[in-house]
Amino acid sequence: MATSTSPRKAYTDDLGIERATKQQKQGAVDQIEQKVPEVGHLMRMQNRFGAEGGNQSAAGITYFSVLALFPLLMLLFAGAGFFLNARPDLMHEIQDQITQNMDGELGDLVNRVLEAAIAQRGAVAGVGLLTTLWSGLNWMNQLRTGISQMWGLDANEGGNFVVKKLRDLVGLIVLILLFIVAFGVTAIGSSGYTRDVMEYFGVGDFPGASFLVWLVGITVGILANFIVMVWMVMYMPRTKVPVKSGLKGALLGAVVFELLKQFATLIISSATGNPAGAIFGPIIALMVVLYLVWRVVLYVSAWTATTEESLKQAPAEVPPPAVINVRAGAAGKQHNTGAAAGVGAALGAIGAGIASLVTRD
Repeated sequence: MATSTSPRKAYTDDLGIERATKQQKQGAVDQIEQKVPEVGHLMRMQNRFGAEGGNQSAAGITYFSVLALFPLLMLLFAGAGFFLNARPDLMHEIQDQITQNMDGELGDLVNRVLEAAIAQRGAVAGVGLLTTLWSGLNWMNQLRTGISQMWGLDANEGGNFVVKKLRDLVGLIVLILLFIVAFGVTAIGSSGYTRDVMEYFGVGDFPGASFLVWLVGITVGILANFIVMVWMVMYMPRTKVPVKSGLKGALLGAVVFELLKQFATLIISSATGNPAGAIFGPIIALMVVLYLVWRVVLYVSAWTATTEESLKQAPAEVPPPAVINVRAGAAGKQHNTGAAAGVGAALGAIGAGIASLVTRD
């Protein structure tokens, strides 16, 4: 039988070095991973998430997300101002609705604010655009850095600065559009529009129609989430993501993201259901929901980065330099041996000298 020079997989460590005994490698984690590979993958994901500072990255992304939200709202209001300025009939209708639903001075105040927003739409759009570029690019840089860290990479290392910012700008625009689609699909699916459409086509009166409406809404929501997750998992990290692992991770993230969106309304209602929450609740609930969203994104990125396919693609880590520690006993023994050798050499030299003198005589 020919001798094999390939390392035995069961005996190799994380650096691909074959050890003498299996016990040197195996611990409780390794035994679990061999018996249940899925659990081992989850443990690798958690280790990667913790080692790369996933909690801190999620908090930083949340901060920049909230910071970028207000300039985006300014752009939204500016866009609404341009639209209403071109449709004065719709503007009058909105003002009439405000006057009917808000009594007294409150209705007049809201109408004056609306008129001022339309009159200053150009300035609001300019300021909103500049601040959106600044805060939005910082948001995308933080998001890309956090996701890249789950791959063990430094997103700010190397590369052209202008190219990076252009990529962040493209990522910002696409991500905003995808988020609008994802949350819009969930909002429509959880409202009565789906039932109205089914009744319009005459298929809303059979038994189990409510469950079907809910199932269709969830399915479409997961599909929209999948597109969002594919973009973040495969486009955001500064590395080439394996397609198979990226698609699996995006599907896992889409399901978890949909569950989070379903519970987001519960989180917001619980945060605003008291007098103190009526003032501070919306922003607190928004930060909590965003923090959970980014934790899901980072966990999915860590899961994708720790698949066997991704680990094989990752560059091999250079082992630390070997450190030779000479034991005290061995050092003393070596010292004694050296001393004895020196004494022997000296005696030999003396003997040789005496012999040469005798020979001359």
